[in-house]
Amino acid sequence: MTRTRIVLLVLLALVGAGLVLALVRAGDRPAPAVAEPTPVAVPTDLPAAERLRAWDAQRSAAYAAGSARMLRDLYVAGSRAGRADVRLLRAWTGRGLRVEGLRTQVLELRVVSQHPDRLVIRVADRLVAGEAVGEAGRTPLPRDRTDTRVLTLARGSDGAWRVAAVRPVG
Repeated sequence: MTRTRIVLLVLLALVGAGLVLALVRAGDRPAPAVAEPTPVAVPTDLPAAERLRAWDAQRSAAYAAGSARMLRDLYVAGSRAGRADVRLLRAWTGRGLRVEGLRTQVLELRVVSQHPDRLVIRVADRLVAGEAVGEAGRTPLPRDRTDTRVLTLARGSDGAWRVAAVRPVG
């Protein structure tokens, strides 16, 4: 295996770890020894689920465009998760790659607390689609394992919902 392929596989594994929200963890951990949970239907009319779905779509668009500015706009200023996500995006673009078609499957979502300008949710999700695209072609990203975390979203003065904080669960 060439060094370029090894580097690409390592980078794919990082993105395969799911949303940047998983990046707040300190390093990779081995895949769980137990089977993945059976997907749980998330009501499509649940406003919190729709907010998360819209945020995920915007993140996917930022990655496809290779735009750190678009990505940074999805986070509250100074967010640790936002800085980690921008670093990851720059690692991809620095190697001449874009990540297209990122899609996250939400397996479980529960509202922890809700206020007019703040939403705290507990979500279990995993990356199920995406491709690294570069001069050499397209490489599908590996399917991710399920991660559970508590997300805090804050609505800015412009009405946009941004990730303010992420806390891994478990």
